[in-house]
Amino acid sequence: MNSVDVDRSAQRPQPNPLRTEFPGGSRRSRLLDAVIRYSVRPLIALWSRYPDLPWPYDAVDHLGRALRTSPGLVRQRIALPHCAAELTTPRIVDDSRFVLYLHGGAFLIGNRALHHQMIGRFADLLSARVLAPGYRKLPKHGVADAVSDCIDGYRHAVEMGVAPENITLMGDSAGGYLVFTTALEIRDQGLPMPAAIVAMAPLTDWDHTAKLAAPTGGVCAVFPVRAVPMFGILAERNCGTTPLISPAHADLTGLPPTLIQVSSSEFVYPDAELMAARLAEHGVSCELHVWPGQVHVFQAAASIVPEAARAVAEIGGFLDRTLWQRAERRSA
Repeated sequence: MNSVDVDRSAQRPQPNPLRTEFPGGSRRSRLLDAVIRYSVRPLIALWSRYPDLPWPYDAVDHLGRALRTSPGLVRQRIALPHCAAELTTPRIVDDSRFVLYLHGGAFLIGNRALHHQMIGRFADLLSARVLAPGYRKLPKHGVADAVSDCIDGYRHAVEMGVAPENITLMGDSAGGYLVFTTALEIRDQGLPMPAAIVAMAPLTDWDHTAKLAAPTGGVCAVFPVRAVPMFGILAERNCGTTPLISPAHADLTGLPPTLIQVSSSEFVYPDAELMAARLAEHGVSCELHVWPGQVHVFQAAASIVPEAARAVAEIGGFLDRTLWQRAERRSA
């Protein structure tokens, strides 16, 4: 990858991102927090103590098979140069919208099944086809390999005949990191830029000092304090000759309009705030949506948690505004 941590906007005025804070604290969100805190969090804590054990990362993906998805969706397996991808098509398709979805999972887990429900929900909400690359993962491959696979997914979408101005890069957690690094690579390779970026609870800075010092460092329902630095150690160990890029410290000039959603109660909250500020500094239109008291990537619980349903609806609204404004500028 050619991106470097250079700031071309140091002499420009520094605007602020558009920040919106939403209410939280519903009974269902508190129940979800408790369930995750006493089930998933202890497992991640155990992993962080013994990361070199032969953990069944691939098996975790099958948990997604138990989740109900929207009816009428058609899924097609797509072969990319180094991995498989899946194209999800809803019953009603608006050809002016297409999503390249980059799933989360700490660069370790997730593939076809784990994110079926969330991908299907966005396909229905946006009446858009969604292409989700099953990018290569740690510990067998480096993060740069994952970015390369995401670029291949973007190229495939364009080769399908999808106009870049109709493509949204969307991702959660580690996938939120990948939407930014993929966008930077698209720009640096001279490819046409996508229309928009949507990042849910993104990791944007491999330096975890600020996250560890923040009040949210010890209260996240998903990640114990020790776990996220361990992810960084594992990523650094497998990066080969390609250094890890922190999007929040890269040159962000030319990126498309961006929406970042995050809970103020999760470990990566400082990363989301930092990334929103840095995008604004580089002249990129950015909205930051903040919810209190929600678990990491709470949008996945949109079928049961009202705050999550509202967040997913806000994503739809953001894309309605952004894609409409872009279409208006093209026709002017």
